[in-house]
Amino acid sequence: MATVIDTVATVVIVFLLTFVWTTAAFTSWTAVFTVSAAAALMAAVTVVYIKRGSAKPCSCDRLTVECAVRPPSYLIGLLKSAVTADGIEFGANYILTSDAVIFAAVKLGALGANDLNSLLTKAEELDRKRIFVITHTVDRRAYRLTEYFQAHVTPVKMRTVYRWLKKHGALPQLKRVKQKFSLSAFFEAAFRRSNLKNYFFSGAILVAVAFLTPLKIYYLIFGSISLIMALLTLTPLGKGPFAEEKILDTLRAPSSEP
Repeated sequence: MATVIDTVATVVIVFLLTFVWTTAAFTSWTAVFTVSAAAALMAAVTVVYIKRGSAKPCSCDRLTVECAVRPPSYLIGLLKSAVTADGIEFGANYILTSDAVIFAAVKLGALGANDLNSLLTKAEELDRKRIFVITHTVDRRAYRLTEYFQAHVTPVKMRTVYRWLKKHGALPQLKRVKQKFSLSAFFEAAFRRSNLKNYFFSGAILVAVAFLTPLKIYYLIFGSISLIMALLTLTPLGKGPFAEEKILDTLRAPSSEP
């Protein structure tokens, strides 16, 4: 019921807003109602599309991030829940078949040489030369390690894994992670005292250019805003030191020399 109310309210609001502004653009009532109805219809389709998307188990991107931040055993567990073949063995980060090994090594970035070296070493312990690595991408330079192990490495994209899990009904129910906006964190970052030189420099340049260009008002406005921001960093709103905080210096004991 709440979903229906949200959809109807969105359609009505979009229709009224479009109707109000199109009356100023068109003299024909037919055009006004046509444009307003079209905008309301697009709003309805968009709401339905978003609602259907949120009802899905999870997206490929969402699953990729989840597998990257969790240990490899998480993805292995998902795959294991859909495995029905005999003779398959499972480890903390791998699936062992009769002639190959499948590693779960999903990362937010590329799989580096050190990571691949660990996988190749493990594959050698498992006596497997055909290696499949589920990951986002592999650093091109890391492939050189295969020559030392005489192994063949094949990357498996998360898109392929996502489709396979979806096909066999093994996708997890992952909710969307809501990005919370912190107004206090925004102001703290904007008014840090270390930003003083940036605001002052850009403001001074803009004000100076204002007297050399026909767009004087434009440059004066934005130059003044930058200078005001520089001024605010000097008020109690400003946080932190004027220079970069030397956190590494705290790792040293105070010197006893005079």
